[in-house]
Amino acid sequence: MNKNLVLRKFQLLIFLLLPVSMISQTSNQPQVTTVFAVLTKSVESKTATAGQEFSLRTISDVAVNGEVVIPRESKMVGHVAGAITKGKDERQSMLSIVIDKAIRNDGVEIPLQGIIAAVAAPQNKTLSSDPTYGMMHSNEPKMVGAGPGSAGGSGGLSAPSKSSSTAAVATADLKGRMDEGLSLNEDSQGAIGYDGISISWNFLVPPPITLFSSKGKNVKLEAGTTMLLRMAPPRLPS
Repeated sequence: MNKNLVLRKFQLLIFLLLPVSMISQTSNQPQVTTVFAVLTKSVESKTATAGQEFSLRTISDVAVNGEVVIPRESKMVGHVAGAITKGKDERQSMLSIVIDKAIRNDGVEIPLQGIIAAVAAPQNKTLSSDPTYGMMHSNEPKMVGAGPGSAGGSGGLSAPSKSSSTAAVATADLKGRMDEGLSLNEDSQGAIGYDGISISWNFLVPPPITLFSSKGKNVKLEAGTTMLLRMAPPRLPS
């Protein structure tokens, strides 16, 4: 591979670590694109295996030169590069992940090269104490159209169970749209709300790897975790 190309790639990867405020003050440097996304399913070092896929949902648009390349509500796919559990031979637990691609709602797939610069744990509130859930819960009959025989003999949830489920989903959807991304900004770094977890990166060989480590026995990123990604500007397939 051309040495100049390797150097440019290395410079770009290092540049991904710089806060946006510093990037805006720096001229003649590679561009970096940011996006906020939410982890759709928990992933943890205790059970993860190399190659295991995980997905994110974008909660902001990704625009390049004024054109939206990856719209909000697109899917991002990554994989586990490695997982280590603290034990006799390991001083810490570690979860290594790679961001692979974005999949737009129109089915277009866009390769990505980037890192996770920061994460924020989901807010830990019980539904019973949530005023939004209380409001949704009071409207449950209207939400599910409960009526005689609504559960039927289909083996599905009973009307009350369906109501509770509908209220919970509606609450999560409403509050998620209100809360997502508020605990992070484009200059955020580190793991917010995760005690004992640190973030580092490996740029030795592309693609870049984000490493989550802890002195505890497990590294677990909960579903609903908000993430700030920094990446090379994505391009639509030609």
